[in-house]
Amino acid sequence: MRRFPFARLRPSNKHLSRNNASYGRLIKRFEVLVSPELLRNVAMTGVYLIANPREFGCLPRWLRERKAATMALRQPWWPYAMVDYLDSVLPHHPRVFEYGGGGSSLWLCDRGASVTIVEHEPGWSKKLQEILPPSAEVVLIPPNEHGHIASSAQSGYFDQYVKSVDSHPDGSFDLVIVDGRARVDCVFRAKMKLKIGGYLLLDDSDRARYQAAIDMLSSWPSKTIRGLKAGSPIPASTTVWMRPN
Repeated sequence: MRRFPFARLRPSNKHLSRNNASYGRLIKRFEVLVSPELLRNVAMTGVYLIANPREFGCLPRWLRERKAATMALRQPWWPYAMVDYLDSVLPHHPRVFEYGGGGSSLWLCDRGASVTIVEHEPGWSKKLQEILPPSAEVVLIPPNEHGHIASSAQSGYFDQYVKSVDSHPDGSFDLVIVDGRARVDCVFRAKMKLKIGGYLLLDDSDRARYQAAIDMLSSWPSKTIRGLKAGSPIPASTTVWMRPN
């Protein structure tokens, strides 16, 4: 009986080295594509969708827009449901003050708003000035070397940035958007600049460092929406308050 030549099936050391190298390259590519951050984002979004099945309706749109720039989309960087909510409650041709402009500025201008935007970054301020219509005013106020109001996101002091709203009388605006630097101080400074029944929006309101702003407005009617939004790989939270009588 002829024996089967098992030895012929044994790969050579050369083949083993080549296969191991290919396997190593494959593992490295997988690690790049499936990073811990990506896995965490997928898990967070999956848990959120299971707990909020109504959001499945936004899923196709979000899959298209999760990596898109909101300036290109001409829409705010807020949860889709918050965008829809404000679209339904804002008056025609509202007056708006923004700490930090972007896609929301374009969205508001497209709806006939008169918008004043305060920016701290010269390059971004210039880009906004180039793209926004005449109904929008962009005010550049970079941080100073000295002052009292700091930001955890950037060095320098933002006293003049925060106080920029003081040039407008109380009761001037239908909407104030706080989405820039020193947000708690901006909320405190701008809240009385709203008209009665006007709205103050704080983006990323789930961040612990903004809790003081939430406590400050605890007596105002509010609506917090957590959901999918354009330009973000995970759900996010935005809160809006209405100034009471």
